[in-house]
Amino acid sequence: MNAAVILALLFTLTATQACCANQDRCDTIRVESWSYKYAEKVVEDASYVLNMTVVDQQSAAACTFRKSFGYEKATLWVDHGCRADFKVCYLPVMPTECQTLRVESWSYKYAEKKVEGASLFINMTVEDRQSAASCDLDKSFGFYNENSTVWVDHGCRADFNICYVKGTSTTTTLNMSSWNYKYATKVLPSASCIYSMRVVNQQSAAPCTWGATYGFMANTMWVSDGCRADFCVGYYSA
Repeated sequence: MNAAVILALLFTLTATQACCANQDRCDTIRVESWSYKYAEKVVEDASYVLNMTVVDQQSAAACTFRKSFGYEKATLWVDHGCRADFKVCYLPVMPTECQTLRVESWSYKYAEKKVEGASLFINMTVEDRQSAASCDLDKSFGFYNENSTVWVDHGCRADFNICYVKGTSTTTTLNMSSWNYKYATKVLPSASCIYSMRVVNQQSAAPCTWGATYGFMANTMWVSDGCRADFCVGYYSA
C-alpha cells in the first residue's frame, strides 16, 4: 500500500474506535520475531482482535501488515524478523453460552445443524467421537457465523462442545467502489464487529483481492487500487 492508503487506514482505525467505543478496548502489546522465526501471542481477555498497528518498531526488518504481522481471532502473530510494540484494539471476552450437540456425517456426506441463539462462535471441540473417521477442525467439522450453523463432513460423527456469544448475526450485500484507484471506506453503524466479507459480483477490471484491495476492520469496510464490487458482508451486533 502507498503512503496515502496507510494514512487513510489510520484515519479509519480512529473512526472505528469512536464507533465501537462502548465495545472495544485497546492496549499496547510487544510481539517479537527473533531469528526471523514465526511467533504468536494470545491477547488476554480478548474474544476478537479488531485491529493491530505498529506504534514503536524495534527491528531493522520490516513490519508489514499481513506479511510480517497480523492477527487471527484473539491471537497476534509476527514473522520474518518483525519486532515491535503494537496498538491492539479488541472486543473483550463476552458472556458465552455452551452446549453439547451431536452432529453426524453419515456415508461420508456433508451435514449441518443450526445452533439456535448463537451469533459468534467462540470454539467447537470434540467431546465424544463415535466415528472411526477422524474429526479435524476446519477439515471434517467447523462452523459458519453467517447462519449460526455447525457442520461435519468426511464421516465425522461426534458430540461437540460448542461455545458461542448470543446476539444478532446479520448478512447483507453492499457495493463498494475504489474510483480512480483511490482508497474508500464504508462504516456499518449497526455492527459491533464485521466477521466476513466476500466478493459476489465484481464490476472492476482491477482485481479484488482479500487483504490487498479490500477488507474490513471492526465495523468498517475498505477498498483500494480500483476494486469495485458487490460484497456479501456478515456482522455481529451486541
